[in-house]
Amino acid sequence: MPSIRSSANAQALPVYRQVAELLARQIRAGYWHEGERLPPEAELAVTLGVAVGTLRKALAMLAEQELLERVQGSGTYVKRLSRRRRQYELLRLELRHTGPGLPTAQILDVCRLPHPPEVPVFGAPGDAAWRVRRLRRLSGEPVALEEIWFGAAGCHELSAEALGDSMYLFYQQRFQRWIARVEDRLGAAPVPTWAVPPFGLAAGASAGHIERIAWTAGNAVAEFSQTWFDPQRCCYTSRLSQ
Repeated sequence: MPSIRSSANAQALPVYRQVAELLARQIRAGYWHEGERLPPEAELAVTLGVAVGTLRKALAMLAEQELLERVQGSGTYVKRLSRRRRQYELLRLELRHTGPGLPTAQILDVCRLPHPPEVPVFGAPGDAAWRVRRLRRLSGEPVALEEIWFGAAGCHELSAEALGDSMYLFYQQRFQRWIARVEDRLGAAPVPTWAVPPFGLAAGASAGHIERIAWTAGNAVAEFSQTWFDPQRCCYTSRLSQ
């Protein structure tokens, strides 16, 4: 399991919330199973590299969110998952050796452009679209490059500062738009020319590739994205249970 590190993001979450987000993501990804008891607090705090008091604050927050149940004299257990979608439920990239990490993103570029022909139509044909390019980190480790497209209708100005680590949370807050389902297509593709050095792979090198279309509950296309990831550092993971 990865330890908590300071984020390069200027709007980094407090440490206890970073711990809570990391554990929540692990639970939603199936890394911790329903009914499973978490390690003792002292052991888990050492693993995460945080103080026991910080860990307890994070566990209390997750208990309030009904992801965990704390049983006096027994320990902390994973509760049955809510169907309510949260920030990183659909993020499938995980660190190869330590599982789900805390996601953060560095914005590289934000542009309003004519709608490219290879991107699904958002709204009316001919509408402009926003393109966001990011470097994705998991627990501080750079693992992926992301290029994200979404419709510009109702959003004529946009700065990097307005975007947080989660685009889906941004859609909810800015447009009252919730992502209901996604379709991912996995393969391999050359690293794009706009790759930045922290990514580790040079432009043109072979990388894992994810092409995603995301829809709203009303079956409207909300987002199209491409992700290039370093398969030596991370992998795409999907867990199923019955």
